[in-house]
Amino acid sequence: MINKVQSILNNNDNKEQDKPYEDCLPCKITGSLAFTGLGGYALHQAKVVNKIPGKQGTAVGLGVAGVVFISAGLFRLIV
Repeated sequence: MINKVQSILNNNDNKEQDKPYEDCLPCKITGSLAFTGLGGYALHQAKVVNKIPGKQGTAVGLGVAGVVFISAGLFRLIV
C-alpha cells in the first residue's frame, strides 16, 4: 500500500508492484495446519463437553467452531 502511494506521488508506474501478494508454500502449509489443528481440538473438546449433563449447547457450539476452523484450514491450503 505504501509503495503504491509512493509511486503515485513520484509518478512511477511500476507494474511489478501492482501484483497481488501471494503466500509461499510453507506459509500456506503452516496456516493450514494451524487452522486444522485448532478445528480438531475444538471437535475433541466438543466430544468431551457433550458428556457433561446440561452442556450440550456448548458442545454443539464447539462442534460448529471445529468444522468452521477445519474448513478454513482447507480453504487456506487451496487458495
